[in-house]
Amino acid sequence: MLLFENVSKQYKNGVNALYDINLEVNDGEFVYIIGPTGSGKSTLIKLLDGREKPSKGNVHVGKFNVGKLRHSKVPFYRRHIGVVFQDFKLLERKTVFENVAFALEVVNTPRKDIRKRVREVLHLVGLVEKTHAFPDELSGGQQQRVAIARAIANRPEILIADEPTGNLDPEKSKEIIELLERINTEEETTIIMVTHDVRLVDTYKKRTIALDAGHVVADLTAGGYIKYE
Repeated sequence: MLLFENVSKQYKNGVNALYDINLEVNDGEFVYIIGPTGSGKSTLIKLLDGREKPSKGNVHVGKFNVGKLRHSKVPFYRRHIGVVFQDFKLLERKTVFENVAFALEVVNTPRKDIRKRVREVLHLVGLVEKTHAFPDELSGGQQQRVAIARAIANRPEILIADEPTGNLDPEKSKEIIELLERINTEEETTIIMVTHDVRLVDTYKKRTIALDAGHVVADLTAGGYIKYE
C-alpha cells in the first residue's frame, strides 16, 4: 500500500511544491497522476522514489516510511519499487538481455535465476526476438519496453511510470499503456503513472488523481474526462 499523510514539500529556494497531501493507493491499483506543469507531479514522484524528503508528513510505501530513511538505506528501498522514465535511460553498450539482467545483477541474483527471469519479462513485454539487440537498434517504443522490463525484473511491489509515453507517437503510447495494464494484471504490480496525455486517461479509464498548484483537486475512480490548462 502507498500512503501520503499530510505531506507538504517546500524546497530550499522557498518554492512550495505540495500542500498537505493525503492520498492512499491500495495494492494492485492502477492510478494516473495528472496535472499541468508546476502542479507537483514531479515532486510527488521524487518523494515516492526517495530522491526528496517531505517537509511535513509521512510517505509510506509498503513497510517503508520513505521520508524517514537514512540516505544509506535508500538504495535498498529502491529494490522494492520500479521506476520508468520517458527518456528510457538504457545502457547503450549493453544488449537488451544485459540491460534487463543488470537490474538483477546489482542485487546479487544467482545467474541461473537471472536468465530465467529475463526470459520471463522479455516475453511479457514482447521483445524475445530482440534479446541480443542494442538500444540504438530499437525503435522508441521498443526501448521503452526494455526500460519497463528492467523496472519489473525484481518483481517490485510498485511500478512508477513517469511520463512513459512522453516521447512516443499515439500508436506506440497505446501499446505502452496496454503493456502496463498487462503487468498490473499478470504481475499484480501496483502502477502509478504520471501523464500529460488526457486522451490516454480518457480512453483507458483508471482511478485518476489530478494535482494543481500543489493540491489534490480531483480523485476520480475509473476515470472520466478531465480537462485542465
